[in-house]
Parts: sequence; structure tokens; C-alpha cells
Amino acid sequence: MTKASGLFCLLLVAAPLHAADTPARPDLREELLRMRAEDQRARGVGGVMDPQAMGRVDAANTARLKEIVAQVGWPTISLVGGDAAGAAWLLAQHADQDRAFQVDVLARIEKLLDSGEATRKEYAYLYDRVHEPQRYGTQGTCVDSTRWVPRPIENEAGVDKRRAEVGLPTMAEYISIVSRICGEYAVPAPRPGK
Repeated sequence: MTKASGLFCLLLVAAPLHAADTPARPDLREELLRMRAEDQRARGVGGVMDPQAMGRVDAANTARLKEIVAQVGWPTISLVGGDAAGAAWLLAQHADQDRAFQVDVLARIEKLLDSGEATRKEYAYLYDRVHEPQRYGTQGTCVDSTRWVPRPIENEAGVDKRRAEVGLPTMAEYISIVSRICGEYAVPAPRPGK
């Protein structure tokens, strides 16, 4: 497991999820929520992390998410509900073995931002996942058991303004939050294109 994804998973699980709206596709909502639950189990949320299971789960989830996107487009809030739209985004965030798919998802999400069918916060995390330098400072590495540092950030002086625009805390707050979790992970974060 990468530190960045592991730390992010914990932050995501600890953060409030989207409301369970009345979706147009409740069947797809349930499937995405099941996929997210598998993703989180493999990452050790509520138990023990299993890197081999994580690789298998990520591959299977990525393949299925690609099928879903080919069939219905990006799973929007109105289509699957806010919680399952967030689950779809998390699965895309963890699709590191398929960077082209992550870039495609990012473009799809970007087009949905003004309509409210996707969230700016999720866009920011996925943007940073596939770009270097990153824009919002969401991706980084634990350098020891008590300190997390972000990967390089474009125009670092303006990062807190950009973070505020998408609903993220300041870099200082985020670093403090993520640094408290560093002792649980020991693998470097994935880098774009790797």
C-alpha cells in the first residue's frame, strides 16, 4: 500500500460521505458501494491491510468501473447517489495501474463540476494523483512515523487559496492531520506516470 493512498483512505473514511440520495440507478449504487467496501477492506480499514489483496481488488474494481463508465458515463450524484458517486471516485483514485483511465475520469469529473454532479474536492485529489507538480497538495509521503510531506506543488504560495476554493483545509492543517497517521504506513507514494 502506498502511504499517500493509505493515508487518504483513512481521511476519506473519517470524513463525512455524500448523502445517500434517491438515485436513478439504485442497482448501480449498491454495486459501487460494495466495490468501495472491498477496496477499504483490502486497505486494512477496520482490519489488517493486505497488499496482495489490494492489488487484486484494485485490478478488478478498475476493470468493472471502466465497464460502468463505458455503459453509463461517469456515475453522477443523480445517477447513483452522492455516496456511490464518491465510491466511484475513490475506485478511480486507486486505479494507479491505469493512469490513462484516471486521466479520462478526471476530464469527465471536471465537466460535471459546475452542474454539481461531481465534487471539487474529489476533482482536486484526482488531479493531484495524476499531475506533477500537483496543484492542491493532497498527495505526499511520510518521511518518518510522525511527519508527512507533500509532493512538489505548483505555485506553492497560492496553494491555500486553491485548497479553499475546493473545500480543503489549509496545507498546515492537512499536514498536521496526515502526519498523525504516518506511523501506520511505510511505503512511498505513487508518482504520476509510474
